[in-house]
Amino acid sequence: MTDKVKFNGDNLRIARLMSGISLNELGERVGNTRQYIHQLETSDKKVPTRELVEALAYELGVDSRFFCYSLGNQVKEEECHFRKLKTTLVSSRRESAARATLMNKLVERLEEYLELPPVNFPQIEVSTLSDSELASVEARKYWKLGDGPIKNMIRVAENAGAIVSTFGSISEKIDALSLNRGRPIIILNTTKSSARIRMDIGHEMLHIIGHNGIETGDRDTESQADQFASHFLLPRAALIREYTSRSKTRIDWNAIYSMKVKWGISARAIVYRLNQHGLITPSQYRTANIHFSKTGQTKEEFHDDKVSLDLPELLPSSLALLLETYGKTFGGLLSELGVKTEFLTNLTQTENSLLPLFEEINLPGNITSITAYKHAK
Repeated sequence: MTDKVKFNGDNLRIARLMSGISLNELGERVGNTRQYIHQLETSDKKVPTRELVEALAYELGVDSRFFCYSLGNQVKEEECHFRKLKTTLVSSRRESAARATLMNKLVERLEEYLELPPVNFPQIEVSTLSDSELASVEARKYWKLGDGPIKNMIRVAENAGAIVSTFGSISEKIDALSLNRGRPIIILNTTKSSARIRMDIGHEMLHIIGHNGIETGDRDTESQADQFASHFLLPRAALIREYTSRSKTRIDWNAIYSMKVKWGISARAIVYRLNQHGLITPSQYRTANIHFSKTGQTKEEFHDDKVSLDLPELLPSSLALLLETYGKTFGGLLSELGVKTEFLTNLTQTENSLLPLFEEINLPGNITSITAYKHAK
């Protein structure tokens, strides 16, 4: 059939960006030009045939109905607390915003399906580095974390009601981002070391706690977030207590790496803090950074393998619960989102945890849409 159908071009753009497929590539796959695909995404006057809609849906891993649904208020780049790397491409930022839009839509649906932990982030005014350090102290008190090492940073965020996930193939281009539309969402780059991932989580926490409604990404807000993360992971009193150098001219590397493993924070961050608080001299700080460079520790450090890797639990377990309880349609969730299983697992980076469950022969058959059932009641 070649009749016209209802079509939302923004949905095509978001699905394409999330899938990491260029206009040229998608056009070639479905037998159209780059220009025509661009027109479909941007012009209400261009409406594809049903045949083309089916082809687009197949290539992007969605149901053809996906293009008819409303994704609601789409996430804009400036709305995200977005780690803007100097080398980050505009296309990568757009892809991140598309992922955030779809993740936000998924979270809205999940809240209708499941009782997620209540959102419980303190709101603290932060405008200086001193404010950030004070906020780290207040956040530990608010969440009753004490003053010792934090074993699992993702669990802290999830217990406070955040949804934590990871990037897919664009991880190397993006550091991290967070979005706060009622229920905070944090998306992480897991190609980095565990210690740096923990810092990223703390960084995004400060954006949620102290930068709500503020466009971030400038030097001041990023520095405030880094300051919070560092002090949240390793409070000042503990840093001073545990760094006991035997020499006034040499850095105590044994103490630094011991703190790294105990507190789960990078050695480079510790050295920065030692200099910040006057526990080492400017000359020692410079020598330390030269040491990191000469020993190849600018990206990977000694003893990285001794810092445990934190992984998201709330989102994977929520989806697994729906799958195991209601079957392969997740109780109607796939239909409501208009996506296929592979698209959902790519969006949530749950391929390794969810796809094996589909091999089980005793999965229940889906009886009804959970949302439809609630509305009927």
